[in-house]
Amino acid sequence: MKTSNLLFPSSLSKILISLFFLLTISCQDPLQDDLTVRFPDEYQGIEEWQDVLEDLVFESSMIVRHPGSIQDAVNVAMPGDAIYIEPGIYKEAITIDKSDIKLVGIEGGNGEKVILDNPGGKERGINLTKQATGVEVLNIQMQHFTNNSPPISTLPTKKNARHNRFFKMTRTQLDNKIAHYQFEIRLGKREFDVVRIHRVVREYRPYRPIRTHGEVFMVHGASQDFDDIFLTAGAVNNINPQTSSPAFLASKGIDVWGIDLAWTLVPAETSDFNFMKDWGVKRDVDHTLAAMSLARLIRGLTGQGFGRLNLLGFSYGVGVAYAAAGQETQQHPILRDIKGIIPVEGGMKYDKSDPVQEEFRNSMCEVAAGMKALIDGGTYESRLGLDIKPFGNLAIAAPNDLSPIIPGLSNYQAALFAGAIPGASPPAPFWHFVGGDLNEDNIPMGLLYTAPSRWFYLLTTLAPYMPQRTPYEYRVCQCDEENVKIDDHLDQISVPILYIGAGGGFGEFGDYTSSLTSSTDITNYTVSLQAAENRIIDYGHADVFMATNAPDLVWEPLRKWLIDHSGYSFR
Repeated sequence: MKTSNLLFPSSLSKILISLFFLLTISCQDPLQDDLTVRFPDEYQGIEEWQDVLEDLVFESSMIVRHPGSIQDAVNVAMPGDAIYIEPGIYKEAITIDKSDIKLVGIEGGNGEKVILDNPGGKERGINLTKQATGVEVLNIQMQHFTNNSPPISTLPTKKNARHNRFFKMTRTQLDNKIAHYQFEIRLGKREFDVVRIHRVVREYRPYRPIRTHGEVFMVHGASQDFDDIFLTAGAVNNINPQTSSPAFLASKGIDVWGIDLAWTLVPAETSDFNFMKDWGVKRDVDHTLAAMSLARLIRGLTGQGFGRLNLLGFSYGVGVAYAAAGQETQQHPILRDIKGIIPVEGGMKYDKSDPVQEEFRNSMCEVAAGMKALIDGGTYESRLGLDIKPFGNLAIAAPNDLSPIIPGLSNYQAALFAGAIPGASPPAPFWHFVGGDLNEDNIPMGLLYTAPSRWFYLLTTLAPYMPQRTPYEYRVCQCDEENVKIDDHLDQISVPILYIGAGGGFGEFGDYTSSLTSSTDITNYTVSLQAAENRIIDYGHADVFMATNAPDLVWEPLRKWLIDHSGYSFR
Protein backbone atom coordinates (compact mmCIF):
# COMPACT_ATOMS: atom_id res chain seq x y z
CA MET A 1 0.00 0.00 0.00
CA LYS A 2 1.17 3.50 -0.76
CA THR A 3 0.41 6.69 1.13
CA SER A 4 -1.44 9.29 -0.88
CA ASN A 5 0.08 12.73 -0.34
CA LEU A 6 -1.26 15.42 -2.61
CA LEU A 7 0.55 17.98 -0.51
CA PHE A 8 2.80 16.96 2.34
CA PRO A 9 4.40 20.09 3.89
CA SER A 10 7.05 19.55 6.51
CA SER A 11 4.85 21.14 9.19
CA LEU A 12 2.13 18.61 8.47
CA SER A 13 4.61 15.77 8.49
CA LYS A 14 5.44 16.84 12.01
CA ILE A 15 1.75 16.65 12.88
CA LEU A 16 1.58 13.00 11.93
CA ILE A 17 4.54 12.13 14.11
CA SER A 18 2.93 14.07 16.92
CA LEU A 19 -0.44 12.40 16.48
CA PHE A 20 1.14 8.98 16.64
CA PHE A 21 3.05 9.97 19.78
CA LEU A 22 0.01 11.36 21.52
CA LEU A 23 -2.28 8.48 20.67
CA THR A 24 0.29 5.89 21.65
CA ILE A 25 1.06 7.29 25.10
CA SER A 26 -2.62 7.87 25.93
CA CYS A 27 -3.43 4.18 25.68
CA GLN A 28 -1.41 3.31 28.77
CA ASP A 29 -4.05 4.63 31.05
CA PRO A 30 -6.36 2.75 33.09
CA LEU A 31 -8.45 4.21 35.91
CA GLN A 32 -6.72 3.47 39.18
CA ASP A 33 -7.34 5.29 42.45
CA ASP A 34 -3.70 5.00 43.50
CA LEU A 35 -2.31 6.75 40.41
CA THR A 36 0.28 9.38 41.21
CA VAL A 37 1.78 11.93 38.90
CA ARG A 38 5.54 12.06 38.40
CA PHE A 39 7.11 15.38 37.58
CA PRO A 40 10.06 14.81 35.25
CA ASP A 41 12.53 17.61 34.64
CA GLU A 42 11.23 17.94 31.09
CA TYR A 43 7.74 17.11 29.86
CA GLN A 44 8.06 15.21 26.62
CA GLY A 45 5.18 16.16 24.39
CA ILE A 46 4.73 19.88 24.95
CA GLU A 47 6.24 20.81 21.62
CA GLU A 48 4.27 18.07 19.89
CA TRP A 49 1.00 19.49 21.27
CA GLN A 50 1.93 22.95 20.07
CA ASP A 51 2.83 21.69 16.61
CA VAL A 52 -0.43 19.76 16.26
CA LEU A 53 -2.69 22.54 17.46
CA GLU A 54 -1.01 25.26 15.45
CA ASP A 55 -1.82 23.42 12.22
CA LEU A 56 -5.42 22.55 13.00
CA VAL A 57 -8.27 24.43 11.37
CA PHE A 58 -10.54 25.55 14.20
CA GLU A 59 -13.56 27.40 12.92
CA SER A 60 -14.13 25.33 9.80
CA SER A 61 -13.51 21.69 10.54
CA MET A 62 -15.47 18.47 10.81
CA ILE A 63 -14.78 14.95 11.97
CA VAL A 64 -15.52 11.70 10.17
CA ARG A 65 -15.92 8.83 12.61
CA HIS A 66 -15.45 5.29 11.37
CA PRO A 67 -17.40 3.77 9.64
CA GLY A 68 -18.95 7.01 8.35
CA SER A 69 -18.61 8.34 4.83
CA ILE A 70 -15.74 10.63 3.86
CA GLN A 71 -17.64 11.57 0.71
CA ASP A 72 -20.56 12.82 2.82
CA ALA A 73 -18.14 15.15 4.59
CA VAL A 74 -16.68 16.39 1.31
CA ASN A 75 -20.18 17.01 -0.05
CA VAL A 76 -21.15 19.34 2.80
CA ALA A 77 -17.73 20.96 3.19
CA MET A 78 -17.06 24.52 2.10
CA PRO A 79 -13.83 25.78 0.52
CA GLY A 80 -11.32 26.18 3.32
CA ASP A 81 -12.73 23.38 5.48
CA ALA A 82 -10.61 20.68 7.07
CA ILE A 83 -11.92 17.12 7.42
CA TYR A 84 -10.30 14.96 10.09
CA ILE A 85 -10.82 11.22 9.66
CA GLU A 86 -10.79 8.55 12.35
CA PRO A 87 -8.60 5.49 11.66
CA GLY A 88 -10.27 2.61 9.85
CA ILE A 89 -11.04 1.13 6.43
CA TYR A 90 -13.48 3.17 4.36
CA LYS A 91 -14.86 1.24 1.40
CA GLU A 92 -15.40 4.15 -0.97
CA ALA A 93 -13.84 6.31 -3.65
CA ILE A 94 -13.95 10.07 -3.16
CA THR A 95 -14.54 12.88 -5.62
CA ILE A 96 -13.52 16.41 -4.61
CA ASP A 97 -15.03 19.23 -6.65
CA LYS A 98 -14.22 22.29 -4.56
CA SER A 99 -11.08 24.21 -3.68
CA ASP A 100 -8.96 24.38 -0.53
CA ILE A 101 -10.29 21.22 1.08
CA LYS A 102 -8.00 19.45 3.52
CA LEU A 103 -8.37 15.72 4.28
CA VAL A 104 -6.34 14.60 7.29
CA GLY A 105 -6.15 10.95 8.29
CA ILE A 106 -5.53 10.36 12.00
CA GLU A 107 -3.23 7.52 13.02
CA GLY A 108 -4.36 5.22 15.82
CA GLY A 109 -2.36 4.42 18.92
CA ASN A 110 -1.46 0.99 17.55
CA GLY A 111 -0.57 2.33 14.12
CA GLU A 112 -4.06 2.07 12.61
CA LYS A 113 -4.34 4.03 9.37
CA VAL A 114 -7.07 5.67 7.36
CA ILE A 115 -7.48 3.39 4.33
CA LEU A 116 -9.64 3.88 1.26
CA ASP A 117 -10.63 0.47 -0.08
CA ASN A 118 -11.96 0.10 -3.61
CA PRO A 119 -15.76 -0.37 -3.42
CA GLY A 120 -15.57 -2.00 -6.85
CA GLY A 121 -14.65 -0.91 -10.36
CA LYS A 122 -12.91 2.33 -9.39
CA GLU A 123 -9.60 3.40 -10.88
CA ARG A 124 -8.56 5.89 -8.20
CA GLY A 125 -9.41 6.36 -4.56
CA ILE A 126 -9.39 10.17 -4.76
CA ASN A 127 -10.55 12.01 -7.85
CA LEU A 128 -10.16 15.75 -8.34
CA THR A 129 -12.22 17.90 -10.69
CA LYS A 130 -10.95 21.11 -12.28
CA GLN A 131 -12.45 23.07 -9.39
CA ALA A 132 -10.42 21.13 -6.81
CA THR A 133 -7.43 23.45 -6.49
CA GLY A 134 -5.38 23.79 -3.34
CA VAL A 135 -6.51 20.39 -2.04
CA GLU A 136 -4.44 18.73 0.70
CA VAL A 137 -4.67 15.01 1.43
CA LEU A 138 -2.62 13.83 4.35
CA ASN A 139 -1.93 10.36 5.70
CA ILE A 140 -4.56 8.46 3.70
CA GLN A 141 -3.69 5.11 2.16
CA MET A 142 -5.45 3.51 -0.82
CA GLN A 143 -5.75 -0.14 -1.62
CA HIS A 144 -7.17 -2.36 -4.36
CA PHE A 145 -7.62 0.48 -6.85
CA THR A 146 -6.36 0.20 -10.41
CA ASN A 147 -4.11 3.16 -9.69
CA ASN A 148 -3.12 3.60 -6.05
CA SER A 149 -0.92 6.57 -6.85
CA PRO A 150 -2.08 9.99 -5.69
CA PRO A 151 -3.59 12.35 -8.28
CA ILE A 152 -1.90 15.63 -9.12
CA SER A 153 -3.14 18.77 -7.37
CA THR A 154 -2.11 22.35 -7.90
CA LEU A 155 -0.65 24.24 -4.97
CA PRO A 156 -2.88 26.77 -3.23
CA THR A 157 -2.57 30.17 -4.87
CA LYS A 158 -3.15 32.02 -1.60
CA LYS A 159 -3.15 31.24 2.09
CA ASN A 160 -6.46 29.94 3.33
CA ALA A 161 -8.10 32.93 4.96
CA ARG A 162 -10.37 30.73 7.07
CA HIS A 163 -7.47 28.86 8.65
CA ASN A 164 -7.24 30.46 12.06
CA ARG A 165 -4.13 29.57 14.01
CA PHE A 166 -3.88 28.30 17.56
CA PHE A 167 -3.07 31.18 19.87
CA LYS A 168 -1.84 29.90 23.23
CA MET A 169 -1.95 26.83 25.47
CA THR A 170 -1.26 26.58 29.20
CA ARG A 171 -1.47 23.72 31.68
CA THR A 172 -1.93 23.99 35.45
CA GLN A 173 -1.73 21.15 37.94
CA LEU A 174 -4.76 21.23 40.28
CA ASP A 175 -3.69 18.27 42.41
CA ASN A 176 -1.59 15.16 41.87
CA LYS A 177 -4.10 13.67 39.43
CA ILE A 178 -6.10 16.48 37.79
CA ALA A 179 -4.85 19.09 35.33
CA HIS A 180 -6.44 22.24 33.94
CA TYR A 181 -5.68 23.14 30.31
CA GLN A 182 -6.51 26.45 28.66
CA PHE A 183 -6.45 27.04 24.91
CA GLU A 184 -6.91 30.54 23.48
CA ILE A 185 -7.90 30.42 19.84
CA ARG A 186 -8.80 33.00 17.23
CA LEU A 187 -12.11 32.48 15.42
CA GLY A 188 -12.11 35.54 13.21
CA LYS A 189 -10.11 38.52 12.03
CA ARG A 190 -11.43 41.19 14.37
CA GLU A 191 -9.64 42.25 17.54
CA PHE A 192 -11.86 40.39 19.99
CA ASP A 193 -12.63 37.30 17.90
CA VAL A 194 -10.85 35.12 20.47
CA VAL A 195 -12.28 32.54 22.88
CA ARG A 196 -10.65 30.51 25.62
CA ILE A 197 -11.34 26.79 25.86
CA HIS A 198 -10.84 24.88 29.11
CA ARG A 199 -10.22 21.24 29.82
CA VAL A 200 -10.16 19.67 33.30
CA VAL A 201 -9.14 16.04 33.22
CA ARG A 202 -7.52 13.36 35.31
CA GLU A 203 -4.14 12.29 33.98
CA TYR A 204 -1.92 9.25 33.92
CA ARG A 205 1.07 11.57 33.58
CA PRO A 206 1.34 15.25 32.65
CA TYR A 207 -0.16 15.79 29.20
CA ARG A 208 -1.43 12.20 29.18
CA PRO A 209 -5.13 11.93 30.20
CA ILE A 210 -6.64 8.72 31.45
CA ARG A 211 -9.44 7.22 29.45
CA THR A 212 -12.59 8.93 30.64
CA HIS A 213 -16.09 7.54 31.18
CA GLY A 214 -18.25 10.43 30.09
CA GLU A 215 -17.80 13.99 28.87
CA VAL A 216 -19.34 17.45 29.18
CA PHE A 217 -18.77 20.87 27.61
CA MET A 218 -19.86 23.76 29.87
CA VAL A 219 -21.09 27.25 28.89
CA HIS A 220 -21.22 29.89 31.61
CA GLY A 221 -23.90 32.48 32.33
CA ALA A 222 -24.13 36.24 31.95
CA SER A 223 -21.14 38.31 33.12
CA GLN A 224 -19.30 35.11 34.06
CA ASP A 225 -16.63 32.86 32.64
CA PHE A 226 -15.64 29.22 33.14
CA ASP A 227 -13.53 29.95 36.22
CA ASP A 228 -16.12 32.17 37.90
CA ILE A 229 -19.02 29.77 38.14
CA PHE A 230 -17.51 26.37 37.38
CA LEU A 231 -13.83 25.84 38.14
CA THR A 232 -13.23 28.13 41.13
CA ALA A 233 -16.76 29.38 41.87
CA GLY A 234 -15.39 31.64 44.61
CA ALA A 235 -13.08 28.99 46.03
CA VAL A 236 -10.04 30.93 44.74
CA ASN A 237 -6.97 28.90 45.75
CA ASN A 238 -8.88 25.96 47.18
CA ILE A 239 -9.89 24.06 44.05
CA ASN A 240 -10.71 20.45 44.84
CA PRO A 241 -13.50 17.92 44.19
CA GLN A 242 -15.56 19.36 47.05
CA THR A 243 -15.40 22.99 45.91
CA SER A 244 -15.23 22.73 42.11
CA SER A 245 -17.72 20.93 39.87
CA PRO A 246 -15.13 20.35 37.09
CA ALA A 247 -12.64 18.96 39.62
CA PHE A 248 -15.37 16.75 41.12
CA LEU A 249 -16.38 15.36 37.74
CA ALA A 250 -12.77 14.92 36.57
CA SER A 251 -11.94 13.03 39.76
CA LYS A 252 -14.74 10.61 38.86
CA GLY A 253 -13.41 9.98 35.34
CA ILE A 254 -15.42 12.61 33.41
CA ASP A 255 -13.67 14.65 30.72
CA VAL A 256 -14.70 18.26 31.46
CA TRP A 257 -14.53 21.03 28.87
CA GLY A 258 -15.77 24.60 28.83
CA ILE A 259 -15.50 27.97 27.16
CA ASP A 260 -14.91 31.61 27.97
CA LEU A 261 -17.06 33.34 25.37
CA ALA A 262 -15.33 36.13 23.44
CA TRP A 263 -16.92 38.98 25.39
CA THR A 264 -15.36 37.72 28.65
CA LEU A 265 -11.91 38.55 27.27
CA VAL A 266 -12.67 42.22 26.53
CA PRO A 267 -10.38 44.25 28.84
CA ALA A 268 -11.89 46.37 31.63
CA GLU A 269 -10.17 49.50 30.27
CA THR A 270 -12.10 49.30 26.97
CA SER A 271 -14.09 52.48 26.26
CA ASP A 272 -15.42 52.11 22.70
CA PHE A 273 -17.98 49.30 22.37
CA ASN A 274 -19.19 49.80 18.81
CA PHE A 275 -17.69 46.40 17.99
CA MET A 276 -20.33 44.81 20.26
CA LYS A 277 -23.28 46.21 18.33
CA ASP A 278 -23.98 42.97 16.47
CA TRP A 279 -22.75 40.50 19.10
CA GLY A 280 -25.81 38.34 19.72
CA VAL A 281 -26.67 34.80 20.80
CA LYS A 282 -25.93 33.40 17.33
CA ARG A 283 -22.31 34.51 17.63
CA ASP A 284 -21.94 32.77 20.98
CA VAL A 285 -23.57 29.65 19.52
CA ASP A 286 -21.15 29.57 16.58
CA HIS A 287 -18.15 30.07 18.85
CA THR A 288 -19.36 27.34 21.20
CA LEU A 289 -19.80 24.84 18.38
CA ALA A 290 -16.37 25.70 16.93
CA ALA A 291 -14.85 25.18 20.39
CA MET A 292 -16.66 21.85 20.77
CA SER A 293 -15.28 20.70 17.43
CA LEU A 294 -11.74 21.50 18.58
CA ALA A 295 -12.41 19.76 21.91
CA ARG A 296 -13.45 16.64 20.01
CA LEU A 297 -10.24 16.74 17.99
CA ILE A 298 -8.07 17.09 21.09
CA ARG A 299 -10.01 14.30 22.80
CA GLY A 300 -9.32 12.08 19.81
CA LEU A 301 -5.66 12.97 19.80
CA THR A 302 -5.38 12.09 23.49
CA GLY A 303 -7.10 8.72 23.35
CA GLN A 304 -10.69 9.63 24.27
CA GLY A 305 -12.17 9.16 20.81
CA PHE A 306 -13.75 11.69 18.49
CA GLY A 307 -17.35 11.31 19.63
CA ARG A 308 -19.84 14.10 20.19
CA LEU A 309 -20.12 15.92 23.52
CA ASN A 310 -22.85 16.72 26.01
CA LEU A 311 -23.41 20.48 26.15
CA LEU A 312 -24.21 22.08 29.53
CA GLY A 313 -25.44 25.66 29.67
CA PHE A 314 -25.92 27.60 32.91
CA SER A 315 -28.30 30.58 33.16
CA TYR A 316 -27.74 32.60 29.95
CA GLY A 317 -25.81 29.54 28.73
CA VAL A 318 -29.14 27.67 28.66
CA GLY A 319 -30.13 29.82 25.69
CA VAL A 320 -26.82 29.03 23.98
CA ALA A 321 -27.29 25.29 24.56
CA TYR A 322 -30.84 25.13 23.21
CA ALA A 323 -30.02 27.41 20.27
CA ALA A 324 -26.94 25.35 19.38
CA ALA A 325 -28.88 22.07 19.53
CA GLY A 326 -31.64 23.60 17.41
CA GLN A 327 -29.15 24.91 14.86
CA GLU A 328 -27.63 21.46 14.50
CA THR A 329 -31.01 19.95 13.60
CA GLN A 330 -30.68 21.81 10.29
CA GLN A 331 -27.24 20.41 9.54
CA HIS A 332 -26.02 17.16 8.07
CA PRO A 333 -25.37 14.71 10.94
CA ILE A 334 -21.67 14.66 10.12
CA LEU A 335 -21.47 18.35 11.10
CA ARG A 336 -23.04 17.91 14.53
CA ASP A 337 -21.03 18.11 17.76
CA ILE A 338 -23.79 17.75 20.37
CA LYS A 339 -25.06 14.41 21.66
CA GLY A 340 -27.05 15.70 24.66
CA ILE A 341 -27.86 18.99 26.38
CA ILE A 342 -27.93 19.91 30.06
CA PRO A 343 -29.78 23.19 30.68
CA VAL A 344 -29.09 24.40 34.23
CA GLU A 345 -31.25 27.08 35.81
CA GLY A 346 -32.92 28.64 32.80
CA GLY A 347 -35.42 28.22 30.00
CA MET A 348 -36.32 29.55 26.58
CA LYS A 349 -40.10 29.77 27.05
CA TYR A 350 -42.86 30.30 29.62
CA ASP A 351 -46.16 28.43 29.57
CA LYS A 352 -48.80 30.97 28.52
CA SER A 353 -51.59 28.73 29.83
CA ASP A 354 -50.22 29.01 33.37
CA PRO A 355 -51.26 32.36 34.95
CA VAL A 356 -48.09 32.57 37.02
CA GLN A 357 -45.79 31.88 34.09
CA GLU A 358 -47.81 34.25 31.89
CA GLU A 359 -47.07 37.01 34.39
CA PHE A 360 -43.37 36.21 34.18
CA ARG A 361 -43.52 36.16 30.38
CA ASN A 362 -45.05 39.64 30.32
CA SER A 363 -42.31 40.83 32.64
CA MET A 364 -39.67 39.52 30.23
CA CYS A 365 -41.32 41.58 27.49
CA GLU A 366 -40.87 44.68 29.64
CA VAL A 367 -37.26 43.84 30.41
CA ALA A 368 -36.55 43.24 26.72
CA ALA A 369 -38.10 46.60 25.82
CA GLY A 370 -35.78 48.34 28.28
CA MET A 371 -32.75 46.59 26.81
CA LYS A 372 -33.86 47.47 23.29
CA ALA A 373 -34.03 51.14 24.27
CA LEU A 374 -30.43 50.99 25.51
CA ILE A 375 -29.23 49.38 22.28
CA ASP A 376 -31.14 51.89 20.15
CA GLY A 377 -29.52 54.64 22.21
CA GLY A 378 -26.04 53.36 21.41
CA THR A 379 -25.30 51.42 24.61
CA TYR A 380 -24.05 48.12 23.26
CA GLU A 381 -22.42 46.78 26.43
CA SER A 382 -23.75 45.61 29.78
CA ARG A 383 -21.53 46.58 32.74
CA LEU A 384 -23.10 44.25 35.28
CA GLY A 385 -19.76 42.66 36.08
CA LEU A 386 -18.25 46.04 36.96
CA ASP A 387 -21.36 47.31 38.74
CA ILE A 388 -21.61 44.38 41.13
CA LYS A 389 -17.89 44.05 41.84
CA PRO A 390 -17.82 46.71 44.62
CA PHE A 391 -20.20 44.61 46.72
CA GLY A 392 -17.62 41.82 46.91
CA ASN A 393 -14.58 44.05 47.30
CA LEU A 394 -16.07 45.98 50.22
CA ALA A 395 -17.34 42.83 51.95
CA ILE A 396 -13.84 41.34 51.80
CA ALA A 397 -11.85 44.48 52.67
CA ALA A 398 -14.10 46.10 55.28
CA PRO A 399 -16.98 43.78 56.21
CA ASN A 400 -18.08 45.70 59.31
CA ASP A 401 -18.06 49.20 57.81
CA LEU A 402 -21.31 50.84 56.75
CA SER A 403 -22.13 50.18 53.11
CA PRO A 404 -21.93 53.17 50.75
CA ILE A 405 -24.19 51.21 48.37
CA ILE A 406 -27.11 50.15 50.59
CA PRO A 407 -27.67 52.60 53.48
CA GLY A 408 -28.21 51.07 56.88
CA LEU A 409 -26.36 47.82 56.12
CA SER A 410 -22.77 46.84 56.66
CA ASN A 411 -20.64 45.93 53.66
CA TYR A 412 -20.97 42.30 54.73
CA GLN A 413 -24.79 42.52 54.83
CA ALA A 414 -24.97 44.46 51.57
CA ALA A 415 -23.08 41.75 49.70
CA LEU A 416 -25.34 39.10 51.21
CA PHE A 417 -28.35 41.23 50.28
CA ALA A 418 -27.22 41.32 46.64
CA GLY A 419 -27.19 37.52 46.54
CA ALA A 420 -29.95 36.37 48.88
CA ILE A 421 -32.83 38.83 48.41
CA PRO A 422 -35.21 38.02 45.54
CA GLY A 423 -34.83 40.31 42.55
CA ALA A 424 -37.29 43.04 41.71
CA SER A 425 -38.39 41.18 38.59
CA PRO A 426 -38.90 37.53 37.59
CA PRO A 427 -37.95 34.86 36.29
CA ALA A 428 -39.59 33.83 39.55
CA PRO A 429 -40.98 35.66 42.60
CA PHE A 430 -38.52 33.92 44.90
CA TRP A 431 -35.56 34.03 42.50
CA HIS A 432 -32.18 34.69 44.14
CA PHE A 433 -28.53 33.78 43.60
CA VAL A 434 -27.80 32.15 46.97
CA GLY A 435 -30.13 30.99 49.73
CA GLY A 436 -29.90 33.39 52.68
CA ASP A 437 -30.35 33.15 56.43
CA LEU A 438 -32.85 35.99 56.87
CA ASN A 439 -33.89 37.67 60.14
CA GLU A 440 -37.41 38.84 60.95
CA ASP A 441 -36.85 41.98 58.88
CA ASN A 442 -35.70 39.90 55.88
CA ILE A 443 -32.15 41.14 56.28
CA PRO A 444 -29.63 38.38 55.45
CA MET A 445 -27.36 37.55 58.37
CA GLY A 446 -25.58 34.74 56.55
CA LEU A 447 -26.06 32.12 53.83
CA LEU A 448 -27.68 28.73 54.25
CA TYR A 449 -25.91 26.65 51.61
CA THR A 450 -22.85 28.53 50.30
CA ALA A 451 -19.97 29.93 52.36
CA PRO A 452 -20.33 33.75 52.32
CA SER A 453 -16.65 34.18 51.42
CA ARG A 454 -17.20 32.21 48.21
CA TRP A 455 -20.08 34.46 47.21
CA PHE A 456 -18.00 37.58 47.92
CA TYR A 457 -15.06 36.35 45.84
CA LEU A 458 -17.38 35.39 43.00
CA LEU A 459 -18.60 39.00 42.85
CA THR A 460 -15.03 40.25 42.45
CA THR A 461 -14.13 37.96 39.54
CA LEU A 462 -17.01 38.53 37.11
CA ALA A 463 -16.33 39.49 33.50
CA PRO A 464 -16.49 43.30 33.25
CA TYR A 465 -18.63 43.46 30.11
CA MET A 466 -21.00 41.45 27.99
CA PRO A 467 -22.94 42.50 24.89
CA GLN A 468 -26.31 44.09 25.61
CA ARG A 469 -27.73 42.24 22.61
CA THR A 470 -27.21 38.74 24.01
CA PRO A 471 -29.47 39.05 27.09
CA TYR A 472 -31.87 41.16 24.99
CA GLU A 473 -32.32 38.37 22.44
CA TYR A 474 -32.71 35.83 25.25
CA ARG A 475 -35.46 37.93 26.89
CA VAL A 476 -37.20 38.48 23.55
CA CYS A 477 -37.21 34.72 23.12
CA GLN A 478 -38.81 34.30 26.56
CA CYS A 479 -41.30 37.08 25.78
CA ASP A 480 -42.28 35.11 22.67
CA GLU A 481 -43.96 37.94 20.78
CA GLU A 482 -41.49 38.34 17.91
CA ASN A 483 -39.11 36.13 15.96
CA VAL A 484 -35.51 36.04 17.17
CA LYS A 485 -34.57 32.86 15.24
CA ILE A 486 -32.61 31.26 18.11
CA ASP A 487 -35.72 29.24 19.01
CA ASP A 488 -36.82 28.42 15.45
CA HIS A 489 -35.94 24.71 15.71
CA LEU A 490 -36.60 24.10 19.40
CA ASP A 491 -39.29 21.54 18.57
CA GLN A 492 -36.88 19.53 16.41
CA ILE A 493 -34.29 18.91 19.13
CA SER A 494 -34.24 15.16 19.76
CA VAL A 495 -31.04 14.62 21.76
CA PRO A 496 -31.26 13.54 25.43
CA ILE A 497 -31.93 16.38 27.89
CA LEU A 498 -31.16 16.73 31.59
CA TYR A 499 -32.66 19.88 33.09
CA ILE A 500 -31.30 20.96 36.50
CA GLY A 501 -33.06 23.65 38.52
CA ALA A 502 -32.89 25.24 41.97
CA GLY A 503 -36.02 25.67 44.10
CA GLY A 504 -35.09 29.27 44.91
CA GLY A 505 -33.97 30.05 41.37
CA PHE A 506 -35.50 29.27 37.99
CA GLY A 507 -36.58 25.94 39.44
CA GLU A 508 -39.28 23.86 37.81
CA PHE A 509 -40.10 26.57 35.27
CA GLY A 510 -37.31 25.06 33.16
CA ASP A 511 -39.37 21.90 32.70
CA TYR A 512 -41.62 23.64 30.18
CA THR A 513 -38.87 24.33 27.64
CA SER A 514 -37.68 20.72 27.62
CA SER A 515 -41.28 19.63 26.99
CA LEU A 516 -41.34 21.67 23.75
CA THR A 517 -38.61 19.55 22.17
CA SER A 518 -38.91 16.23 20.33
CA SER A 519 -36.60 14.44 22.75
CA THR A 520 -37.83 11.12 24.10
CA ASP A 521 -35.14 11.10 26.79
CA ILE A 522 -35.86 13.98 29.19
CA THR A 523 -34.97 14.16 32.87
CA ASN A 524 -36.15 17.21 34.85
CA TYR A 525 -34.46 17.55 38.23
CA THR A 526 -34.95 20.49 40.62
CA VAL A 527 -33.18 20.74 43.99
CA SER A 528 -35.63 22.14 46.56
CA LEU A 529 -34.89 22.05 50.29
CA GLN A 530 -37.77 24.20 51.53
CA ALA A 531 -41.53 24.07 51.53
CA ALA A 532 -43.33 26.17 48.91
CA GLU A 533 -44.02 29.00 51.36
CA ASN A 534 -40.30 29.22 52.20
CA ARG A 535 -38.90 29.36 48.65
CA ILE A 536 -37.45 32.77 49.48
CA ILE A 537 -34.67 30.92 51.32
CA ASP A 538 -34.56 27.82 49.11
CA TYR A 539 -31.58 26.62 47.06
CA GLY A 540 -30.48 29.57 44.90
CA HIS A 541 -29.45 30.12 41.30
CA ALA A 542 -25.69 29.92 42.01
CA ASP A 543 -25.95 27.41 44.86
CA VAL A 544 -26.00 24.62 42.27
CA PHE A 545 -22.28 25.25 41.67
CA MET A 546 -21.21 26.84 44.97
CA ALA A 547 -23.10 25.25 47.85
CA THR A 548 -21.32 23.04 50.36
CA ASN A 549 -23.73 20.20 49.60
CA ALA A 550 -23.73 20.72 45.81
CA PRO A 551 -21.40 17.73 45.24
CA ASP A 552 -24.08 15.40 46.61
CA LEU A 553 -27.24 17.19 45.51
CA VAL A 554 -26.22 18.42 42.04
CA TRP A 555 -22.86 17.21 40.76
CA GLU A 556 -23.33 13.52 41.57
CA PRO A 557 -26.71 13.28 39.77
CA LEU A 558 -25.08 15.10 36.84
CA ARG A 559 -22.19 12.60 36.85
CA LYS A 560 -24.56 9.65 36.86
CA TRP A 561 -26.49 11.06 33.92
CA LEU A 562 -23.25 11.62 31.98
CA ILE A 563 -22.20 8.03 32.68
CA ASP A 564 -25.61 6.72 31.65
CA HIS A 565 -25.37 8.68 28.40
CA SER A 566 -21.74 7.99 27.60
CA GLY A 567 -22.17 4.50 26.17
CA TYR A 568 -18.69 3.79 27.58
CA SER A 569 -17.43 4.34 24.07
CA PHE A 570 -13.90 5.54 23.41
CA ARG A 571 -14.60 6.33 19.79
